Amino acid sequence: MRKLFLFSAVLIILSACNRPPVKFSVLGDSYSAFEGTTDPDSNDFWQGYPEIGITEQEQMWWHQVADSAGWLLEKNNSFSGSLISNVNASDYYGPFSFIRRMDNLGNPDVIFILGGANDVRFEVPFGDYVYSDWTEEQLCTFRPALAYLFDNLKRLYPKAKLYFLLETYPWRNRTDAETRLNLAESVHRIAYHYKVNCIDLYDLHTRSMHPDVIGQKSIADQVMDYILNEKR
Repeated sequence: MRKLFLFSAVLIILSACNRPPVKFSVLGDSYSAFEGTTDPDSNDFWQGYPEIGITEQEQMWWHQVADSAGWLLEKNNSFSGSLISNVNASDYYGPFSFIRRMDNLGNPDVIFILGGANDVRFEVPFGDYVYSDWTEEQLCTFRPALAYLFDNLKRLYPKAKLYFLLETYPWRNRTDAETRLNLAESVHRIAYHYKVNCIDLYDLHTRSMHPDVIGQKSIADQVMDYILNEKR
């Protein structure tokens, strides 16, 4: 009996060792867009990272998550300046919204979505809570666009686990309390509707309105804390 137990334990260990690593993709904005790491490579990266002390991709939050979890980055489809909604905040950023890039994330097991700050920056209307039959006009507002994003990610990647990373204080010192409250409430309510995991990011250290070395590490640490607590 004891030999049978030991044999079974060895099989379980070997099975775990042979299991392919988790593949994850990132759908994001400038917080995740480092030079030479975006896919497609025509995406805009944020050119200010060297000025705030980030000179290597290993310092980016998603790279630290990959190292900590032993996961593989499938695709980093991040575009600096992009919004979740389709609002034409400018003639340039309009075509590169999250919902216009969401079908290009490869074949991931996990998807991290980190965005919304630019919707706040451009004062995109929050709009109503709409969960089906979206109009083009509605997709130019935040709540319907986020619901549309989640709905389609679930359809496009039915086996992937979704995590929305919510910065609780976007555009520090430029965002009023009511806007921050509406953002948090909107994301949590829509994430709950679609059973999407929502990771609240607190106290991010920023320079030039972007997470610096300390801020990137803080994002990675908070993501890993959430994932590890899920498994307990």
